[in-house]
Amino acid sequence: MNTIHTIGHSIYEVDDFIKLLQNNNINTIVDVRSTPYSKFASQYNKDSIKQYLKEKKICYIFMGDLLGARYEDKNLLFDNGKVDFKKVQEIKSFQDGITRLEKGIIKGYNISLMCSEKEAFDCHRFGLISEFLSKKDINIQHIYPNKIVSQKQLEQQLLKKYDKRIDYLGLENYKMPIEQVYELRNQDIAYNSITKEGDD
Repeated sequence: MNTIHTIGHSIYEVDDFIKLLQNNNINTIVDVRSTPYSKFASQYNKDSIKQYLKEKKICYIFMGDLLGARYEDKNLLFDNGKVDFKKVQEIKSFQDGITRLEKGIIKGYNISLMCSEKEAFDCHRFGLISEFLSKKDINIQHIYPNKIVSQKQLEQQLLKKYDKRIDYLGLENYKMPIEQVYELRNQDIAYNSITKEGDD
């Protein structure tokens, strides 16, 4: 099965970040931040991280314009102003981004998506991009300093987190559909076009 990794740069020292990539044989970073700059870790500003990676022979590709999660278009928002990941997954630019990832895999690149949040669970790389990729039989592995967490493991965390909000409807052993809990997570983390807050 084809594999794509993800990583959040957080406030790691660059050397530690690159070591994580090397330890997982990553040779290509795809930056999925809508705004490729960091208030708290300027070493991850687009030009800076691109140069650091180049020195270590790791390719940097910016795709935040295709796979980012910040939108103002009302057609892509919930009524409360938050970005609706399902609607984003249907637009051409997102689909083009996915196609580029698939072509990269075929060409033999070992890809990791990069966003800013350390926790994939709190990031659109899990709830928007990886959710979509996993339906295309792509194995998603999320990189942390001392472990790798699969998309399936995060889905179990997702189900557990929203267990109390499940409407059992009186059915024995009823399980909330995974799509429904993904939407709950979407609502909790998505960029809000009104408040300008949330994952981008």
